[in-house]
Amino acid sequence: MGKQDGPGRELNAYEKVLAEDRRVMREMFRVSIGGAHAGLVITVFIVVLFAAIGGTVWALIVGGAVAFWFAVALIAVVGGGRRGWAAAKRAYLLAFGWAGWL
Repeated sequence: MGKQDGPGRELNAYEKVLAEDRRVMREMFRVSIGGAHAGLVITVFIVVLFAAIGGTVWALIVGGAVAFWFAVALIAVVGGGRRGWAAAKRAYLLAFGWAGWL
C-alpha cells in the first residue's frame, strides 16, 4: 500500500513541529475586541493630546493617519472576501487590536 494523502494521514515529525509552531504564532498574534476598544480609546486620547499641545492641524494630521490606516485595512479585508459588518469588524481589529498586546 502507498502513502496516504489527505486529512486522515499521520503527520511526520517535521510536520508536527510546523503545525505546533503555526498554532503558537496564531495564539501569539490573536487580537480581541476588548483590545481593539482599548486601542481606539488610546488613539482618541493621543489625538486629543495632540490637539491640546500641537493645535488643530496636528490633531487632523494624526487623526487622518489613523483614518487612512483604517481605510486601508477595510479595503484589504473587503478584497479578501468579507462583506458588511464582518468586514468592518475585521478592519477595526486590524486597525486598533494592537492594544491587546500591551
